[in-house]
Amino acid sequence: MQEGSLRRERIALLLVLLLAAVQPAAAEPPATAPVLRVYVVRHAQAWKNVPRILRPKGMTDDQLDALTPKGLEQAERLGKALVGHDIVAVYTSPARRAQQTAQAIARALGLPTPPDVDPAFASLSAGSEKAALDWRWRTHNFDTGKDPRPAEGESLADGLARAEHAIAAIAAAHPGHAVVVVTHGEIAAALLGRAAGTPLVASYRKNFIDEGTWREIAIDTAGHWSLILPH
Repeated sequence: MQEGSLRRERIALLLVLLLAAVQPAAAEPPATAPVLRVYVVRHAQAWKNVPRILRPKGMTDDQLDALTPKGLEQAERLGKALVGHDIVAVYTSPARRAQQTAQAIARALGLPTPPDVDPAFASLSAGSEKAALDWRWRTHNFDTGKDPRPAEGESLADGLARAEHAIAAIAAAHPGHAVVVVTHGEIAAALLGRAAGTPLVASYRKNFIDEGTWREIAIDTAGHWSLILPH
């Protein structure tokens, strides 16, 4: 009787294993398609990014905000590098250096110029606080874990909030496509840090990008942001 019971148990176990082998494997849930891809671009080199000793003398504020010859070449290269990425629109900060960069990109992509100008992507406002006019005031605070809002001005959190709000509206306008956003170093760093999961004040150092360069963000239908690493 014991041998018969053992034989029946073995047969039952074999049947279970056979049935498991022929059952279709559980399908993995499909990856959530991005509702928007954002190519975050830091504007190309402007004269105000050049050390004073290397600038032409007597430049006006408007001239300082213009791209240098190197910056114009950077902007042209950016446009060529972004061809073929299903980009349907270019958005830019109102600053002249950003608009010039965005125009070169739009031309290369065959998109309408001038691009869409959105103050949500402008550099942080220093307000009426003179100390905030010196960017070292910002970086010192970031390095000590602080993000103060200068009088009548903006903190980095403020800048990220307005840029995020604008990107949400862009996602609604261009679902399933890609756009370019031309902005400034601190706003680009905050957006990229948001996608990478970097704490806000640390994002300035960790996610800062050079003039005339870009990184890609994907935003899915659940509103999750992810940073796409370069190949």
